Amino acid sequence: MSVMTTDGAPDVLLVEFELARLDLAAATAVLRHKDTPAARGEVAICRARIDRILDSWNAGARVPL
Repeated sequence: MSVMTTDGAPDVLLVEFELARLDLAAATAVLRHKDTPAARGEVAICRARIDRILDSWNAGARVPL
Protein backbone atom coordinates (compact mmCIF):
# COMPACT_ATOMS: atom_id res chain seq x y z
CA MET A 1 0.00 0.00 0.00
CA SER A 2 1.34 3.42 -0.83
CA VAL A 3 0.65 6.91 0.42
CA MET A 4 -0.66 9.73 -1.73
CA THR A 5 -0.61 13.37 -0.75
CA THR A 6 -3.80 15.38 -0.50
CA ASP A 7 -2.76 17.36 -3.58
CA GLY A 8 -2.12 14.19 -5.61
CA ALA A 9 -2.71 14.58 -9.31
CA PRO A 10 -4.87 12.23 -11.35
CA ASP A 11 -1.60 10.82 -12.68
CA VAL A 12 -0.82 9.53 -9.19
CA LEU A 13 -4.14 7.71 -9.07
CA LEU A 14 -3.44 6.23 -12.48
CA VAL A 15 -0.09 4.92 -11.27
CA GLU A 16 -1.71 3.56 -8.10
CA PHE A 17 -4.38 1.88 -10.21
CA GLU A 18 -1.80 0.31 -12.52
CA LEU A 19 0.20 -1.05 -9.57
CA ALA A 20 -2.96 -2.40 -7.95
CA ARG A 21 -3.99 -3.99 -11.24
CA LEU A 22 -0.63 -5.74 -11.53
CA ASP A 23 -0.88 -6.95 -7.93
CA LEU A 24 -4.37 -8.31 -8.63
CA ALA A 25 -3.13 -10.11 -11.74
CA ALA A 26 -0.34 -11.72 -9.73
CA ALA A 27 -2.69 -12.69 -6.90
CA THR A 28 -5.17 -14.16 -9.38
CA ALA A 29 -2.41 -16.21 -11.02
CA VAL A 30 -1.42 -17.62 -7.62
CA LEU A 31 -5.07 -18.43 -6.92
CA ARG A 32 -5.42 -20.23 -10.26
CA HIS A 33 -2.30 -22.25 -9.49
CA LYS A 34 -3.49 -23.27 -6.04
CA ASP A 35 -6.81 -22.32 -4.49
CA THR A 36 -6.09 -21.66 -0.82
CA PRO A 37 -7.70 -19.41 1.78
CA ALA A 38 -4.55 -17.26 1.79
CA ALA A 39 -4.65 -16.86 -1.99
CA ARG A 40 -8.35 -15.97 -1.91
CA GLY A 41 -7.62 -13.45 0.82
CA GLU A 42 -4.88 -11.80 -1.22
CA VAL A 43 -7.25 -11.46 -4.20
CA ALA A 44 -9.86 -9.89 -1.91
CA ILE A 45 -7.28 -7.44 -0.54
CA CYS A 46 -6.27 -6.43 -4.07
CA ARG A 47 -9.88 -5.93 -5.12
CA ALA A 48 -10.56 -3.79 -2.05
CA ARG A 49 -7.49 -1.68 -2.87
CA ILE A 50 -8.77 -1.13 -6.40
CA ASP A 51 -12.19 -0.20 -5.02
CA ARG A 52 -10.59 2.45 -2.76
CA ILE A 53 -8.63 3.88 -5.68
CA LEU A 54 -11.73 4.06 -7.87
CA ASP A 55 -13.73 5.63 -5.03
CA SER A 56 -11.04 8.30 -4.67
CA TRP A 57 -11.08 8.92 -8.40
CA ASN A 58 -14.87 9.20 -8.50
CA ALA A 59 -14.98 11.48 -5.47
CA GLY A 60 -12.22 13.67 -6.82
CA ALA A 61 -10.60 13.37 -3.40
CA ARG A 62 -6.89 12.90 -3.06
CA VAL A 63 -6.64 10.99 0.20
CA PRO A 64 -4.14 8.44 1.47
CA LEU A 65 -5.05 4.93 0.41
